[in-house]
Amino acid sequence: MKQVIMMSKEGCATCTEFGPVAKKLAEERGFEFKVIKNPEMELPFFPYYYLMHDGNVVEEWGGGSDKKFIRVLDRALKKFAEE
Repeated sequence: MKQVIMMSKEGCATCTEFGPVAKKLAEERGFEFKVIKNPEMELPFFPYYYLMHDGNVVEEWGGGSDKKFIRVLDRALKKFAEE
């Protein structure tokens, strides 16, 4: 299973604004999309993402850039196709 998990924090404007965009981009590429609000863990910033494949974290990154989000997902899809 391919999945993107978005870590979101209450009061994070970027999380609120970019969340729907991230969900749409992920689902268009066949990823399941899940949001975890207010995780009880230290993260460098919010929103923060984990890209999962078959239950394993294969990439993690943060921010609200659609270009970076697309680049990470497309790179992962290419890698999965080569496996």
